[in-house]
Amino acid sequence: MLQETIAKYPRHKAIISNKTIHYQELGEQVNRVAHALMSLNVVKGNKIGLFLSNCPEFIYAYFGALSIGAVIVPINTFLQTPEIEYIVRDCQLDVFIVHTRDLPIVSGFSPKLIKRLIVIGSEKERQFICWQEIIRREPATRAHRKIEPDDMAAILYTSGTTGHPKGVVLSHQNLLANVRSCCRVIKVTGKDRILCVLPLFHAFTSAVCMLIPFYKGGAMILLSKIERKSIRKALLWKRPTILVGIPQLYHLLAQYPYFRPLKWLNPIKFCISGAAPLSMETLVEFEGKCGIPLLEGYGLSEASPVVAINPLEGERKRTSVGLPLPDVMVKVLDEEENELPPKSVGEVVVKGENVMQGYYNRPEETKRTIRGGWLFTGDMGRLDEEGYLYLVDRKKDMLLVNGLNVYPREIEEVLNNHPKIQESAVIGRSSGLKGEVPKAFIVLKENETMTPQEVRSYSKRFLASYKIPKFLEFRVSLPKTPTGKILKKILRKEEEQKIHDQGD
Repeated sequence: MLQETIAKYPRHKAIISNKTIHYQELGEQVNRVAHALMSLNVVKGNKIGLFLSNCPEFIYAYFGALSIGAVIVPINTFLQTPEIEYIVRDCQLDVFIVHTRDLPIVSGFSPKLIKRLIVIGSEKERQFICWQEIIRREPATRAHRKIEPDDMAAILYTSGTTGHPKGVVLSHQNLLANVRSCCRVIKVTGKDRILCVLPLFHAFTSAVCMLIPFYKGGAMILLSKIERKSIRKALLWKRPTILVGIPQLYHLLAQYPYFRPLKWLNPIKFCISGAAPLSMETLVEFEGKCGIPLLEGYGLSEASPVVAINPLEGERKRTSVGLPLPDVMVKVLDEEENELPPKSVGEVVVKGENVMQGYYNRPEETKRTIRGGWLFTGDMGRLDEEGYLYLVDRKKDMLLVNGLNVYPREIEEVLNNHPKIQESAVIGRSSGLKGEVPKAFIVLKENETMTPQEVRSYSKRFLASYKIPKFLEFRVSLPKTPTGKILKKILRKEEEQKIHDQGD
């Protein structure tokens, strides 16, 4: 895909960052990375971990690895050392690429865990492989290995209900099918410039902000950090035509007076919201003040990731996540897996070339999730008579904190490992713009005492900051079934009542 785009549009802008990178230069850098990886004896099927914030090197490494048949493993840069170490072990990473500023994360790994460590940003770290050095000496000619459409392209780790993340295996065909379907709906062209403010390790960001513009010969405006000043500067001077973000971003933009004149001064055609539910309040506020269409969509990593989106041309139904993409089928099933009629609530299932190959090294979980070619999402929803999809609930127990998946059991396992804690239960608590934040109910062992600060300090050693419980409540016991299972639905009802009584 990338080589075809480079051949068609060599002088088109591909990446607009601290400097502008045209497609011809992008291709040359990708080729150098590919040659460098081959020089390090990377073979087809080897796993390449990318622990990088938004930067051109992420893109060079992504396509350089894919072009020689290696498999990309983007890693959430908010994770802590134990979480990253689990991913490295689970998929048996062969190469780990990291920026020099994040080396402290790697230093906490078990000895000899990483076979080959490539460091970007410093030539002083001689004990590691220097990115600049290996890239500089390689040719810009094309490096290529024979790749089949069904070959593995990426493993995307998503939080699992077992407490450990699962590797979603996507093929080249999965990714391309999703890109083609998206382009038929949102009509991206080679003249478009998509503003990328979200992290590229996220499936939604890499698909919509990187793969789609590269498929059409457009440009991505790449921001390294989500900062108000950087976003404002990019909006005013980089002149994006499409903005991609999460609901919190659009709520903030609607509050800033400088953004309102953009409907006259800036060429933004439309905006896309994903990764978390978009509230009606934010949608109405943003479109009313800014005069720019805001399209909400729905997806998940297992679907490469986009499943549905509100159409730019045609009716956009508020509270709906839109119509399924072309070539993507969506049904709603009851508990016996019978298809339900319109307006009936059931589990959303998806079928198409975008559906993952499965979970890495987890055949049983794959069988439970993909049945008869249908991906069982675990999300509850309904379809109307015209095929628009409405989500009414999310996966059991899962929280969405600033658009990132958080599973309570992962937090509970960390808490329960503390020598003073007998047991714990974690639920989601509403928290304004963040959507939800974790709240932990903790039962201490007999004669033990503990402060909230102790719990948070301990949690920081094992969990990303957004997973650490913001609210804590110590209890003598937790409500349980006769078989000993904690009744979280009671805890949720109690919390809702408490919030209501406090007027929070």
